[in-house]
Amino acid sequence: MPLIQENWVLALCYIGALYVSILLHEFGHALAARWCDGEATQILLWPLGGLAFCRPAFHPTAHLLTSAAGPFVSLCLFGFFVGIESLPVDLSYYLGNTVKELIFMNGALLLFNLIPAFPMDGGRILRDSLWYFIGVRRATQWAVGLSKFLAGFVLILALLRGFSGSFHFFGFEFSVGQLAILAFFIFSQSSTEMLALRWEGPIHPFSIRERLLRGLHPRPIAPSSVREYVSFHRCNACGRTELDSPGLIFRVASDGYEYCEDHLPPTI
Repeated sequence: MPLIQENWVLALCYIGALYVSILLHEFGHALAARWCDGEATQILLWPLGGLAFCRPAFHPTAHLLTSAAGPFVSLCLFGFFVGIESLPVDLSYYLGNTVKELIFMNGALLLFNLIPAFPMDGGRILRDSLWYFIGVRRATQWAVGLSKFLAGFVLILALLRGFSGSFHFFGFEFSVGQLAILAFFIFSQSSTEMLALRWEGPIHPFSIRERLLRGLHPRPIAPSSVREYVSFHRCNACGRTELDSPGLIFRVASDGYEYCEDHLPPTI
């Protein structure tokens, strides 16, 4: 087979292996969210990677398990393919190279997602760990602050290197433009984390021990779906939601906050 055809075959193997690894990573998040009395109905695969739309029970343990599940899957895949490569057997040319690439891909995916900045898993793991000690709002503020600091640091580092420079990180080569895009991505995504808290309901009790004992059986008392506890509207003045009064009308004022019809500011 000509060399160019070999390269195309290997390229297709690499791309397929990459997206399978990302898909399994996102399945880790989705299955963990469902196990944590939550919802996960969609997984998006796109050129920048993958995204699982997860909503576990609003509790630090449930969120921490969901955030850590993806990196854990990547770690397991990394160890699995390292084990395959170390087997005393001769792998074919394509299989051997694909296994080596899978080791590299899953190792890189693990390290990248452990960066302590939103929207990577490391930022969520940091926030969920701090949640136990300082509450979800302050924990999110701290994690968002660190994310923006890292984004600024990456951008300054890129600018100091110059437009013709590049960086090497665990076998990857990044151009200045790519680092600038990464910095903007981190900064913009981290800015939405505080807004997301407004759509969450009250803290929902969650126990790993209780969940293990329950197994696959549904909770006998009160439905477990987060849909029963989450509101989509909340008055900034009185705190009422559509769960308190289904007929209540809500509007967003000029200050960016939402109010019910009984507490609308003079100008909206």
